[in-house]
Amino acid sequence: MEDVFDTTGRPPKGWMHAIFHGGPYGEDVGRCIPGPPAPELLAVPLAEGGVHTYRLWTVGSWSDPEDPIAVYNPDGPPVPPPLLDGQEQTWLRERHQREGLGPLNLVALDARGQPVRDPGASTIESMLAGLQHREHMVLQRLADHDEGDWYLQVLFGEDDTYEVVHQAGTAAEREGAWSGSWGAVCEAVLCWVAGESGWRSAFEWHRWGEGS
Repeated sequence: MEDVFDTTGRPPKGWMHAIFHGGPYGEDVGRCIPGPPAPELLAVPLAEGGVHTYRLWTVGSWSDPEDPIAVYNPDGPPVPPPLLDGQEQTWLRERHQREGLGPLNLVALDARGQPVRDPGASTIESMLAGLQHREHMVLQRLADHDEGDWYLQVLFGEDDTYEVVHQAGTAAEREGAWSGSWGAVCEAVLCWVAGESGWRSAFEWHRWGEGS
């Protein structure tokens, strides 16, 4: 991300003020980020290698509602990678077919949102096993549907439990479950990918947003 700072009281066009709690930007004053809207995640390269990920905590304003301020906190709520939109799905499908690989039905998105086309069982197992605390993996079906998104999302929580969210259509059809068993989660995910009917039986599901 560019180093853009505001010393005038108003950030440049296309940028907004931000405050960072901790991390490499913790002492910065006047730093600006692209927006609004503020990005949910900001990955900052570290001098010693690797990245520090900030998560958006809230957006507010000290006094001027026309000057929103994004507050980032490394302890903020985990944010899943965004689903592929219609245009991105089309591009991936066309690329897949140009490479002679036939129709593209499924994409796995890792914690950084990088897509893996038509992942096999071993790839999915490795991605699940490689999740760090507060990281998501998303499996998105790309088959044509009349409405909404079809996906399975797994979050590895700080308490070593897994939060599984499933949506088949619109957000009103979203449901979630929790499990402390990597094996049970992995088996359910692989069954869902294969289109087998028993993937739901491992968990007690509830409407997402009710008690979540």
